[in-house]
Amino acid sequence: MLVRTLSLLGLLAGLSFNCVAVGPAAVEPAREAASAGGPVAAPFDLADPARIEAGRKRFNKTCAGYCHGFEGVGGRAPDFKGRKDLPVALMFETITHGRVGADVMPPWGAAFSAEQIWELVAYLRFLGTQS
Repeated sequence: MLVRTLSLLGLLAGLSFNCVAVGPAAVEPAREAASAGGPVAAPFDLADPARIEAGRKRFNKTCAGYCHGFEGVGGRAPDFKGRKDLPVALMFETITHGRVGADVMPPWGAAFSAEQIWELVAYLRFLGTQS
């Protein structure tokens, strides 16, 4: 029983590390990172339905379960649905480089290509148009 409890606690700790919370406190550090020479323009149209769908699948597989909730609502981190205040460069930089502090998010730049991260950004922008 103790081993199962410790295993569950370890799993939850690992999951909480993978959460992405993009709140007002996250805007300034990521904006600074974007202005430091990171990519600030997507290499494709962020409104492309195929790219949005690819981002949706990746989001649901890696971001939704514990941290952001499916369709960007109801997770441990702030909702994305209906959110229009996040610049695309901020989203790209935050996903790529992560964030430390009160709103911890691991960097995904080593796990995903820049194109895959931009697909996530396309999906997050799409969620911002939903109510």
